[in-house]
Amino acid sequence: MTGFPDRRQPNVPQGDRIVLRLSLLLLCLLLASGQALAAPPTQRDWLINLVDGLGWSFGLPDNPQDADYLAVVDGGRRLHIEAEEAIQPEDLVAVKNYRIYGDFSGEGWVSGIARPTTAHLRFLLPIGGRYEIRARLRLPGHRFTIGGQEFTADGGTGFTTVVVAQTELVAGENEIAVTLPANGSLDYLELQAPAYPPIAPPGGWRPDRPLRKADLAATVIKALQLENCLPQAGETVRIEAETASDTGDAEITRITHLGHPSGGAWLRARAGVTRVVLDFTPPAPGVYRLALRGTGKGTVRAELDGRYLTDFDFPPYLQARTWASLYLAGGKHRLEITLPPRGGIDALLLTPLSDRDEDYLRLSGLQTADPPEPADLDRTLELLNSFMLPR
Repeated sequence: MTGFPDRRQPNVPQGDRIVLRLSLLLLCLLLASGQALAAPPTQRDWLINLVDGLGWSFGLPDNPQDADYLAVVDGGRRLHIEAEEAIQPEDLVAVKNYRIYGDFSGEGWVSGIARPTTAHLRFLLPIGGRYEIRARLRLPGHRFTIGGQEFTADGGTGFTTVVVAQTELVAGENEIAVTLPANGSLDYLELQAPAYPPIAPPGGWRPDRPLRKADLAATVIKALQLENCLPQAGETVRIEAETASDTGDAEITRITHLGHPSGGAWLRARAGVTRVVLDFTPPAPGVYRLALRGTGKGTVRAELDGRYLTDFDFPPYLQARTWASLYLAGGKHRLEITLPPRGGIDALLLTPLSDRDEDYLRLSGLQTADPPEPADLDRTLELLNSFMLPR
């Protein structure tokens, strides 16, 4: 008889057929598991390993997401805490939103009662260290309890921003207890410390993208703060201080007995502290070695893009001081410089550095496959833990 072949199953007992099906299902699961294990690591895998392996996971919430890990490796150390969002339900305070005491940030501000009362502000700090703590408050007599230490701060009849303290804070959950005087007010707290250089693969983190050995190399160099050792990729660009968008009370001078200014003139503070704002655009996005040329008897403070804060001690004559090597995105950047009395600034120097994949690979010396294997991640973490200074 012609036709299709007989595909009926042979006379197999029911129990044996169940065992056969279970065996086939188990085989499929094992094959799928083997394929999953063989999948190359992603940038997310390396990001999580990096934070956990370097002991930085204290700054993560209980159920961290990509954004929480990125906040740790980003290196930023500025945190704005709205008082009305951080207080606890049991605190004897009220949240108000009228502006008779001046402008406020967020949705409102915290108001005390007819007698002193304490508000407990709780927050998660991604990166620990020594922070300057500022508060926007009203009325004198506020007391702050921070890490077992007590500080006092006074406001005016309207909202005033004041420096409360400089103190050590740990990464993770923190609480600052603020005892408000009778009818006192608190708008926000702001925590600020110099940022660490961000750690990221070339082009930034893309968590779902497969990890490359160039990504490993770049993160190693950035974690060890060795970008300054990348080869120079062009001529140094000078941003002259006399072109500042805001010179404050500084004067443009052409005197040369303290050194010859690079552009023929430089900015010098008068008898008081002066703030200068220098807006600039780098020639192209990339890694630059930054240096500042200035002079001053006292500290010159520089802050780039509201993030990188550095204090310089210049000699009593014009001289360049290397700042850091950082990636600068395209577009406008802002440098704010605080000059001591009679201090001065001549120029910001930008030296482009080559940040190609091969430059990071050559500098790191990593010998890994591409794509890297899980064992390569472990070896890289061992390298970092051996040479990286704790932060």
